[in-house]
Amino acid sequence: MARQAESKTQAAPFDGPAFNAALAEAVAAERAGQSHGAVGALLRETLPVLRAEALANHPRGDRIASQLARGVDDIIKALYAAAPAVSHDIAICAVGGFGRRELAPFSDIDLLFLHKRPADGELRALMDFMLYPLWDSGMKIGHGVHTPKSAHAFAKSDMIARTAYLDARLLCGSRKLFNEFHGAYERLRRGTKNQFVAAKLKEQDDRQTRADETRYLVEPDVKEGKGGLRDVQTIRWIYKYVYGGAIGQSRTIAKILGDPERRALVKAERFLWSVRAHVHDLRGRADEKLTFDIQPDIAARLGYADRSNMTAAERLMKHYFLNAVEVGRLTRILCAKLEEERAKRLPHLPKRLPKTLQTDEAPGRPNLRIRNGRLDFESAAKARRQPRDFFRLFRAFSKKPAIDFHPDALAIVSEGTPSVTSGVRKDPIVARLFEGVLTDSADPVRVLRVMAETGLLGRYIPAFGAIVGRIEYGLYRRFTLDEQVLRCIGVLAEIARGDLKSEHPIATQIVKKTKNPLILHIAVLLHESVWTLKDKSVEDCEQLIVRIGRRLGLGEDDAALAAWASARHQMMVRTAERRNLTEAQAISTFAQQAGSPARLDVMLVLSICYLRTVGLYSWDDVTRRQLTELYEASAAWFDDGEDALRKRLEERAARARAETKTRLADWTDEEKENFLKRLTDTMLRSVEPDLIVRFAHLARAAEADRAAAAVTVTPRQSDLEAIVYADDRTGLLADLAGAVAAAGMSVRSVQALTTEDGKALDIFAVQSADGAPLCDPDQARRLHGELLAAARSAPKRPPVLKRRIGDRRTIFSVAPAVRIDFAASNDATIVEAEGLDRPGLLYALARALADLGVMIASAHIATYGERAVDAFYLRDKKNRKITDAQTLKRVEKRLLDVLSSGSGA
Repeated sequence: MARQAESKTQAAPFDGPAFNAALAEAVAAERAGQSHGAVGALLRETLPVLRAEALANHPRGDRIASQLARGVDDIIKALYAAAPAVSHDIAICAVGGFGRRELAPFSDIDLLFLHKRPADGELRALMDFMLYPLWDSGMKIGHGVHTPKSAHAFAKSDMIARTAYLDARLLCGSRKLFNEFHGAYERLRRGTKNQFVAAKLKEQDDRQTRADETRYLVEPDVKEGKGGLRDVQTIRWIYKYVYGGAIGQSRTIAKILGDPERRALVKAERFLWSVRAHVHDLRGRADEKLTFDIQPDIAARLGYADRSNMTAAERLMKHYFLNAVEVGRLTRILCAKLEEERAKRLPHLPKRLPKTLQTDEAPGRPNLRIRNGRLDFESAAKARRQPRDFFRLFRAFSKKPAIDFHPDALAIVSEGTPSVTSGVRKDPIVARLFEGVLTDSADPVRVLRVMAETGLLGRYIPAFGAIVGRIEYGLYRRFTLDEQVLRCIGVLAEIARGDLKSEHPIATQIVKKTKNPLILHIAVLLHESVWTLKDKSVEDCEQLIVRIGRRLGLGEDDAALAAWASARHQMMVRTAERRNLTEAQAISTFAQQAGSPARLDVMLVLSICYLRTVGLYSWDDVTRRQLTELYEASAAWFDDGEDALRKRLEERAARARAETKTRLADWTDEEKENFLKRLTDTMLRSVEPDLIVRFAHLARAAEADRAAAAVTVTPRQSDLEAIVYADDRTGLLADLAGAVAAAGMSVRSVQALTTEDGKALDIFAVQSADGAPLCDPDQARRLHGELLAAARSAPKRPPVLKRRIGDRRTIFSVAPAVRIDFAASNDATIVEAEGLDRPGLLYALARALADLGVMIASAHIATYGERAVDAFYLRDKKNRKITDAQTLKRVEKRLLDVLSSGSGA
């Protein structure tokens, strides 16, 4: 961990004698009826002093926690000394984290009141005297009241209480009473070790499932997340419950955790406590989430500084994830050792190496054995001398993941990763073993993740090692870069097994027909390699992946194919999101860039793997349809060129026309013809027949009612679909976008079309401001009202736009950019505006274009966390493609002004 920065200010120290005197004065004033709540007010003044002093005096979080616990000890003991006398024995105990002397600045305080007799007025008076001032101080106090016998019964029936009592210590009162309670608890502990271990491990699994089963979330929960403090405490709880003493206090520890493991545990725990203490202090409350907005401040407090290729916050988070990995490794070791002790009572565990694991891609029998039901090296010394054995270990696990690793084997691999040098990387036998791990694993994500956690994967492929624990600082990604890659491998495995055939029939067929599956696996595994380069150019990334692909067993052409697609893994989705896919020119431009059907195939598979994992809302049905259309249209272009593509688009318009006629069954032939004459081929290519039919009914009903405009809003999965019918006018799209923003929502996508007789058909996919599902019917009603008002007439005032509570986009900075593309459309000039997303951004951009007298033929909205990229197809007032340089300069300047007004830069 980086050295913590020196505190600039020293807190006034907590003065014990002065506090005791002030407490006595406050108690006397309350008893004399001269004051009310004076003791609670005194504690409310004292606690910030205790917190500030602990944070100022100690660079390490574990020492901060210990000093805070001592301070609260002193307060409770002073309250007890000043409390009304009780004529019988009682004992006040600290339990839980307080019992362990571990308190973050705003931790809960858990107390156990022990008594011998039935509860009486004296006991209640003492508890009221102590607890009410503690509650008044702002502390969150949890307490239980028991006799030793009832405490034992409660612990026996309640696992939470049993865990809390494991760390019980006497604060004040009767030692004899405490010993009676402790003795009963010890008898319970000795007879229920297996039950406790099973319960704690299940509790851990359930907690991690709720936390998305990963320690690699970019905004982790320091306490409850995988690899967090709760997992550290689970290690200590299990050890103490099984062996009767804390780690370091029992002689058995050397058999369970060696010196390196104990040091690693202490280091991880200190780091996590340091982070947690400062998270509490910055938030001013018990908050355990290490979110983006405080990561830079935590990094500064802990002494991290920017480096040439990583910010201080990124370095902090990399260390966080490395420590979380250590906690997972230590948990695995502890569980395996406990299992070993029970091995004689587990006859079902395999004892001999299964036949399928006795051979692999390397010559000779593997240096492996089954030890207490786990996969281990037969000769540890040989494995240390021959790093190829490391890969044979993981190859065996990839075949039989039900046989887990022995922790001693993983320790040997972790210690031996420095021996994986250039010679090992160039070993073709190791490459074949790794190919088997990648392409022929029952659970490739699991095996690759353990390889990464031991350091072997990053050592074998340094380009992967450079992204381990690294984050992209922003709201788009959910996971660290390495976890994102591994989850992509998981999606590829699902496609290969046919599990996603109904959702991705084309991708499933591509994977099935690919003769060398290593091409796809290398493309997916290395698609984030650009992060390892100082000059993040696509060409340099492609060259890097070619070199790695050849080393891992790909031929020259196959390595080039994997590298080309991997280095451009976002090219296909960016085109699908930002271009009008009903225009032949957009498809043709993309297909020419792709260059071959083989590249197109790899890009589609890679795009699906990437989008299904990268963000919480990065994959939906809209994205699926866009990628499918782009793939099929490009495939047609590759088959027969421009003519085939034009024919495809013409046939699509003809099919839409015919299907619309069929579905308008209750219309006369004349009504159908009159309506279809109003629709251009562009409209018929752009809109699904279902939408055209609904537009037809909407338009007919509005015209029959002599309405100037009409709107329908329909729920679609997690979004709302809005169809707007109105007289077209300059600035209509801006007004409608403003209406969406005024309703507190954002535009997911929009199609802006115009009929032959000048009527606007605008189709919006609308999502919540944070991308969460829209489920409330009131939201649909509010959107309908805002859109209808804007469609009828231009609003007299701009919409009132407010950021929602909790909108975190403002903590980021996005450099404004405007890009102009003449080549991707024959009929319009494409202008992309990129900047920090905010409420009403589309409205502001569209209004600026309307004010310049520029027509928006269509708009394509893409959002990546805090970054928005809106692509506009622009024409002049005569409906022609804009080519005038001065006009485009004005457009660029005006859009940059809009973007800069909310860039955060």
